[in-house]
This record gives sequence, C-alpha cells and structure tokens, in this order.
Amino acid sequence: MLKFHISMDSKNSSRRDFKILQATYFLLTPTRNEIARFTGRSPVSVTETLNRLLGKGLVEKSGKTQSRSGRPSVTYRLGAKTGYSVGISVDATGFRFVALDAQHQVVQELDRVLSLSADPSSHLDDILKQISTELGGFLASAGLRDRRTLAIGIAPPGMVDTEKGIWLHGLQVSGIAHVALGDTLEKMFGVTVVVEDAARCLAFVEASRRAPEKARDLVYLYLGPGVGAGIMIGQEPFHGSHGMAGEVGHLVVEEEGARCSCGNIGCLETVVSSSSILHRFQQRLSEGVISSLQKHRDDHGLTLEVIRDAAAAGDRLAQSTLFELGTLLGDAVSKIIKLYNPRTLVIGGPVGILGEHLREPMWIKVRQKVIPEMLVDLAMEIAPSQPRDEAVGAACLAERRFWKDANEQSIRGD
Repeated sequence: MLKFHISMDSKNSSRRDFKILQATYFLLTPTRNEIARFTGRSPVSVTETLNRLLGKGLVEKSGKTQSRSGRPSVTYRLGAKTGYSVGISVDATGFRFVALDAQHQVVQELDRVLSLSADPSSHLDDILKQISTELGGFLASAGLRDRRTLAIGIAPPGMVDTEKGIWLHGLQVSGIAHVALGDTLEKMFGVTVVVEDAARCLAFVEASRRAPEKARDLVYLYLGPGVGAGIMIGQEPFHGSHGMAGEVGHLVVEEEGARCSCGNIGCLETVVSSSSILHRFQQRLSEGVISSLQKHRDDHGLTLEVIRDAAAAGDRLAQSTLFELGTLLGDAVSKIIKLYNPRTLVIGGPVGILGEHLREPMWIKVRQKVIPEMLVDLAMEIAPSQPRDEAVGAACLAERRFWKDANEQSIRGD
C-alpha cells in the first residue's frame, strides 16, 4: 500500500503542496484567487504550486467560472493520482467495499455474504476476520495496488461513536459492545479509519446530489432495520460531541407501544423500522382481520413490497395501518423540523418504498404540530437509497476526515 507522498523537495514545498490540495478539496469553486485567499498566499505563488501539481497529476483543470472582475477563471479539482478512499457498509447478511477516486467515481467494488457461526459470542470475531481478510485482498487487487490509499470509512449496523471510532451496539448482530473498530482496522492497514453512522453516510451522499443551496440544511431520515437521522448543517455533516447525533430512532412516539431495545416504550424504531412494520401487520393478521394479506401470513411471504402493493390495490388493513404509521412518523418528523429547521428532509432506506402511503398522514401531523413559518420552502422527499450508497458515503466522509486532520508531515510519508 502506497503512503501519500507529495514532494521530497523540501519541508516548505511539501507544506505548500498540501495546503493547495486541501484548498482544492474544500472550496466549491477552487480558482487560483480563491485558493490564494484560502491559503493566505499570493496568486503568483499559488500559480507556481498549481503548475507543479498539474505536472504530477495531483490536480487538474476542471472548467471555468466567472471571476469577480467578470473574466472567466480556471477552476481546479484533485487529480486521480491524489489517491482513493474506501467505504465499507455492513449489515447482518453481508458487506460491501467501494473504492472512490478523488472525483468520487467508483473505481472498484466488491460484495460479500457475511457468514456468522451459530454461537453469538463469536459473531464479532467472525465479522472482523471476514472484513479484514476481504479488505486486504481488495486493497491488493490489480485495480488498487498501485494507487494511494487516503482513508477507510466503515458504516456498521447499530450505534457508533464516530469521535472515538467505537462500534457501541450492533443491530441484529450479537456480541457488539463498545468495539474499538477504528483502532483495530488502523493497526491492520496503517491508514486513517473512520467509523460512521449509516444515516450520516446517506445524508452526505444525498446532499452531494443536490445544488448547494438545497443541500446546506438537509436531514436524511433512514428507515430500515434501524431508524436514524443524518444531519447536514451548512456544508458539514453534524456529528455531535461524540459522533452520535441523529439517534432519532429513540424518540418516543407511541405511549402504549412496544418496548424498545433501549428499554423505553414506543420508540420510533419500534414503529417504522422494517421489522417493526412487518411485526405489526403479522399481529393484526393473527387477529383474523379480513385482508388480502392473509394469504401471506404463514408462508413468510409478507414483505414491505407485498404491503405496498396491497395498499395500492385498496386493501383496507394495509391502507389504515400505513396511515397510522405515517401519523406516528409525522410526530417524530415534527420534532426534527422544530429542532433543525431543515430546507430539505429526505426519507429513505428500505421502508422508503412505502413512502407514498406514509406521506399524507405524515404531512397532516406535521402541519398540526409545526408553525407554518417553519414549513416555508421545506422540501420533504421520499428517496429510497441505492445499494452502494452507504459505502460511498462512508468513503466520502473518511476522505473528508483525512483532509481535515492530515498535516504536511503525514502527507509527506517516508
């Protein structure tokens, strides 16, 4: 694995190179003058460094933009030779690796089934062994072995402490309790490892697909095996003091509801997670309610897709139950809007396929609970995520941490 090495000309040269690359990464329109303002250097000095980096393939010209004087200015972006970042998404059934270049293009991808033993106490060892083995092969593969590895991001299921790189609790995975996942992988592979929340990864990807003005204040509400929120404030993902911001799955929305794994009763996760929705429908079907879904009750054929189709076909149980769930979801969404006043609120994850049946009751509850002024220009969207999005977001956030925390000494390498 190559370390990131820019220049051995001199320490000062390395520092200048690093600052230019850092500016190119963070600026929305990295022109020569904008880079000069960001770094506090003269435009002449910036031009000299840019030309050197262009020659090495570490930056490249990306287009032109209108300058303050009205003349077009060349914009720059990081070049492919700058390096790549790796994202890993994990769930109870498998994991996915994605390698992104400096322009966030996928250069390599790998899916693997996760094999867990019958003994829950060995699940953690199973996961670490399989991920480390496959990751080692992934980094050494023909497409990556001659490229620079900047950072690795991993989004495991459950709750994480991103600040410390700790996997706090698993979701549908036994044996997880305050696992130092970041340190473990850093020792194995010798690069920065960021342990990220899956909802935050998806929020970052969703924001990157939008124009800056619509991405500045965005909340991504993930509804899947678990429930959580990824929050973008300005252009930055919001982590909170320990990297645990967005644990909205434990907002209480149903006073007489089911007991949650956290110990409380009626948490949002007990209402609109994928397993909770299926459980609620199974309970009502077991009571003998007339429904087209009865034929799926005993053959394990009840899925979110089947429920969606039944509601679309006019099934009363499907429609009324989803309306009820949408109302409870609207209660949580109202709290999120009051707290963060987002410009865009995206609802995604596997449960997103039910979005069209949850939208109306959700909006009814939101309008009841939120003052109208907070709803002006609010875009509430249903956007089921793509299979690779969590891994892509993990790679992007790991790369972001690298450019924030690295310094010219670590950039120089050995």
